[in-house]
Amino acid sequence: MAIAEREHLKLQREFAAHLRNPEVVAAPGSIDERRLSVYRELFFNNVKGFLDTTFPVCAEVLGESRWQALARDFFASYRAQSPYFLEIPREFLTYLETHYQPYADDPEYFYELAHYEWLELALDIAVAADTTGLKSELTEQNLAAGIPLVAVAEGFLYQYPVHEISLQNKFPEAKATALIVYRAPDDQVRFIETNPFTLQLLALLKEQTLSGYDAVCMLLQQAGMSVSDAAVAGGMAILQQWAGQGLITGVQAVTEAD
Repeated sequence: MAIAEREHLKLQREFAAHLRNPEVVAAPGSIDERRLSVYRELFFNNVKGFLDTTFPVCAEVLGESRWQALARDFFASYRAQSPYFLEIPREFLTYLETHYQPYADDPEYFYELAHYEWLELALDIAVAADTTGLKSELTEQNLAAGIPLVAVAEGFLYQYPVHEISLQNKFPEAKATALIVYRAPDDQVRFIETNPFTLQLLALLKEQTLSGYDAVCMLLQQAGMSVSDAAVAGGMAILQQWAGQGLITGVQAVTEAD
């Protein structure tokens, strides 16, 4: 490698290190300060803009100065594994898992809230299954005999009611909260508050191997419950409710291979 090329790479590294953490790393002397100032603001504000958009409630409950400091530490200390802008929020979650050092007054639910807010973006850009040609009449009979297909969805059991947290509700009591977050047919991301039992039903449906009836029966068996007519009817009622809410978007016929 030529001397000029090595010097150029050295300057690039110094420049990048300064942009990441200007309060700690001195600026290369060969670059005009006015230009540096523009770059410093541009790079940091671009990254912070993605965080502000994806995590608005997190920003509110932390307050402006703490949120700014957290974004600055993420920008300065974390090495992202993806070059894509849309992956910045996912990288921020990884930062919270691996680098984040909470202050004494940071809320205990902060990571869970960030995860919940990130889901909205993740589901918004996820690729949905093609339901062309599937049965659109989501009747009880179709849901029982066919394989119900769910929208782009994730189910989680949080330790706090993250969907209720806001600037006006910053101090909720800890409460196990099961949520299904999904993208409805109108492309709006919505949530359903449910329970761990039905989270498992969602997991069975996402495998796309069981009819609605068989999925309900398997769920009851896994829970050690009797597969009675009343219990099955209760499970089928949940499937009908999900169909009405847009969580179930179609029904695929069960083939002999299934």
